Amino acid sequence: MNFFKYLLLIFLLSVTFINGSLAQTTKTDSLLLAIKKLNDDSVKVTYYLDLGLELMGSNTKQSIFYLDEAIKLASKINYKKGLANAYNAKGRAYAQQGNFQEASLNFPEALKYFREINDKTGEANMLSNLGSIYFMVGYNSKALELHFESLKISEELDNKLRIGTSLNNIGTVYLENRSTINEALTFFTKSLEVFQGIEEQTGMAIAAMNIGEVYFIESKYDSAIYFHQMALELCDETIDATFPLTQLGEIYTALGNFQKAFGFHRRALEISERFDAKFELTQVLIGLAKTQKKQEDFEGAINTLERAKLLAIEIDAKDELVDVYINLAETQALVGDYKAAYENGVNAKSKKEEIAKSNNQTTILLLQFEFELDKKEAEIALLQKDTDLKNAAVFNQRIIIFASLVGLFMFVIISISLFRNNMSKQKANRLLQLQKEEIHAQRENVESAYVQLKSAQAQLIHSEKMSSLGELTAGIAHEIQNPLNFVNNFSEVSAELMLELKSERSKENSDRNETVEEEIIGDVIQNLNKITLHGKRADAIVKGMLEHSRKSEGSKTPTDLNALADKYLKLSYNGLRAKDKNFNANFITELDPDLPMCEVVPQDIGRVLLNLINNAFYAVNEKAKSGIAGPDYNPTIKVSTSYSPLSGGRAGSVKISVSDNGSGVPDSNKEKIFQPFFTTKPTGQGTGLGLSLSYDIVKAHGGELKVESKEGEGSEFMILLPL
Repeated sequence: MNFFKYLLLIFLLSVTFINGSLAQTTKTDSLLLAIKKLNDDSVKVTYYLDLGLELMGSNTKQSIFYLDEAIKLASKINYKKGLANAYNAKGRAYAQQGNFQEASLNFPEALKYFREINDKTGEANMLSNLGSIYFMVGYNSKALELHFESLKISEELDNKLRIGTSLNNIGTVYLENRSTINEALTFFTKSLEVFQGIEEQTGMAIAAMNIGEVYFIESKYDSAIYFHQMALELCDETIDATFPLTQLGEIYTALGNFQKAFGFHRRALEISERFDAKFELTQVLIGLAKTQKKQEDFEGAINTLERAKLLAIEIDAKDELVDVYINLAETQALVGDYKAAYENGVNAKSKKEEIAKSNNQTTILLLQFEFELDKKEAEIALLQKDTDLKNAAVFNQRIIIFASLVGLFMFVIISISLFRNNMSKQKANRLLQLQKEEIHAQRENVESAYVQLKSAQAQLIHSEKMSSLGELTAGIAHEIQNPLNFVNNFSEVSAELMLELKSERSKENSDRNETVEEEIIGDVIQNLNKITLHGKRADAIVKGMLEHSRKSEGSKTPTDLNALADKYLKLSYNGLRAKDKNFNANFITELDPDLPMCEVVPQDIGRVLLNLINNAFYAVNEKAKSGIAGPDYNPTIKVSTSYSPLSGGRAGSVKISVSDNGSGVPDSNKEKIFQPFFTTKPTGQGTGLGLSLSYDIVKAHGGELKVESKEGEGSEFMILLPL
């Protein structure tokens, strides 16, 4: 729900920059009829814009069609204000779909035209929208820079509406990081105060929603309910009401009051259906399904999510579609439909990769936009320098003319001086031209190399992801095969025992042996208990697999690092054994029983452990295959953990160590191993990204990743994490 709420205020002011001749008309048919009767092309542009905005919530593709018509017509008559507004609206439409790449192409165009017509309010709005796109693709530092720049312009204009919007958007960026949640609350509160000062109800409602969201995250439900109720009173019976209604439904679900929760969900559903707002309806259905799942109405939740999926596909709402797939997979797993759960998990992963790829492309486009902007500024600077040179030449000529009046002697001297100056200037101009040509060639080479580098990087990252997925899958398959073999074997033995019991009981009473019957029954009961035990073991493995595939929110949770290290050690070993039956190595664990729980992102630290353990197994296996260690070589890796408290009872740090007796790391490579794309493996067997990504993950946790190695004897990689 955060994505919907964020866009709601990010583009709050966009409609205020459009000509108000039909601002109150919302009927599509009336607008189309009016366009047919118009002769003024500039007014037609405005009507096409109103059509695009009218359809934006219910039919995004049709909305973009009419906005393109507005752009064509405005380009034909060179109507720059219309072009600025049309590109802005088109960018909003794509952003609402989650198509940030297309949005990033349209907002810079809008910004260009707003600057050409010196529309400072429009410029501030576009800076805010571009900041939103940077935020959506994860470039938060640049997003904050643009939002603060927008805020500065808005304060210079004393535009309270835009000031409130910028404050809200800054708060939303801070809300992305839980460590800055207090800063987010501060900016949302300031935004609410600004909107209250100008009695802007839509802005007040959205700022109140955001404050309610902060309190909901902090589990302060009373405060969250208060602010969402405030928002609801300000926007009830409008399309904006769907978010506070759905959020209130989720809050009361968390409180266990399902009757009240479903009441809010029904109201949100009725409003979104009444307005035919397919985007909002999709999100309302997702919220309703979460409540149904929490109430254990799994069939109802699946039906609701299937309906949301069709809507998300229809309007191409990518982020919502990922949310639908994940919730479908979780719910179907709960009812035992593991095949469907697996398929939806794969769909969610595929859609997330598509979004990530789009976000990477969007980031490249935004960087290219910055590069082009810097290039234009450099060209302007060169032109200014050329103008200064020309002005200096004119000034010199005036001095010469004035000096010539003094006398012939001074004229000769100044003429000689002028000749020398002219020669120097020509030489400087030639040098400047050569430098400009060289800079131009270098820029073209850099751009070409940058594009090739991004392409190669994307391919290598994809290869690394697929390699990691294969190793995890092989390990999990091996883990689950053992309990399944036990279940099958004990089931077969139990069936044979039951046949034996049936045979015994078919005998005459005088020939029946009750002792034998009791023994058979006892054996069957024992087998059934073992079947139950191993069935639960398989169930635990499947649940662990589903938990591993669950969408990572990037939030830290208290984690047992001993269990995490042991789990990924076994997954790595079984995965390598599944891929290579000849693979064999020993592993030892020395896990500190007093190791405290550590606040980490389990999936990320698990990925680091899996990479380090895989590398260790690879090193000892390669050394064994090479034969250089001799017949007595025993390939072994060791995983250990330890806790180092600080003095005075303060929290210290934990260390996870992965060591091996492989060939070690040469001194010449120790400074390179954490660099991206550096690998000593043969071509095709390694991307060189594993240790680089592991290093970044540990750094993001505030820790360190170190290596100690002696060539020919082995290596030890150490993860140091603060508590």
